[in-house]
Amino acid sequence: MRNFIFGLVMVGAGALAQGADAGAPSGGPKATFVKGDVDSSLDKGTTWTHVKRGAEVASGSLLKTGEGSRAELTFSDGSVVRVGPASQLKVEGAAFDGKSKEVKVEATLVAGSAWAKVAKLVGDDSKFQVKTANAVAGVRGTVFRVNVDRDEATVVKVYNGAVAVAAPLIASEQVVADNGSPIRSDRKEIKPPLVEVTPKEFEQIIGKMMQIRIAKDQSVQSAAPVPFSTEEDTKGEPEWVRWNSERDAGKSTEKSD
Repeated sequence: MRNFIFGLVMVGAGALAQGADAGAPSGGPKATFVKGDVDSSLDKGTTWTHVKRGAEVASGSLLKTGEGSRAELTFSDGSVVRVGPASQLKVEGAAFDGKSKEVKVEATLVAGSAWAKVAKLVGDDSKFQVKTANAVAGVRGTVFRVNVDRDEATVVKVYNGAVAVAAPLIASEQVVADNGSPIRSDRKEIKPPLVEVTPKEFEQIIGKMMQIRIAKDQSVQSAAPVPFSTEEDTKGEPEWVRWNSERDAGKSTEKSD
C-alpha cells in the first residue's frame, strides 16, 4: 500500500544552524539519524550507496529506506526531514544562504512517508515545497501532513497556520536541438486576447484543522476543504506520529545506527 505522509513544523529563527558560513549557499542535508537499510542514488536508482550517519545527501539524490528502516535529514538552516520505512524521497534541491538566511528546499515524495520540522522561513525568496504526483504543498508558516492514498489521491491536512496547495507542472515530451538545447515539442503559441490568471485560480489556501482531498484526475481548484479532528487523524499512523513527535520535542531515546 502506498501511503505518503508529510508533516512540517515551523520553529523560531533561533533554531537556525549557527555553523553556516555567511553568504555561502550550502549543499544537501546531512543524515543525522539512520536506522536499518538506508541508501541513496544519484543516477535514478541504477546504483545505490549505503547512507551512514553524518553523511551528506547531495541535491538530486533519491533516498530510499527498507522495511522497518528510517532516516533523518538535517539541512543547514536547522530544518529536519524524516523518511519512514519502505519510502523514497527525492531531494530535488536544497540551498541555504548563511548571510541572507534564505532557504530553498524542494522534495518529491515518491513512495512511503516523510515528516519534516522546518525552521522559520526568512526572506521573500525562501521556500519549502513537497510534491506528489498530483499536488504541490508549499509552506506558509504551518504544521501539515500530506498523504497519497492507494487510489493515488492526495490528502493535505493542516494543523496550524496555512498551506498553499497547487497543481504540479505537467511534464512534457522534450526534443533536443542540434546545439543540445531542449525544445518543448508540445509548446504552442498563445494568441490574444490574453487573460491574467490569479493565484486563486490554480491554488487553494488550506487553514488550521482543515483538509483537502484531491483525486488522481481531479483539479486542485475543484476540491473542497473540510474540517478534521485530531482523534481521527492519529488513528492511521499512531507509531509514526508518536516517534516524530518525540523527536521534535527532543524526548526520543532511540539511538542511530
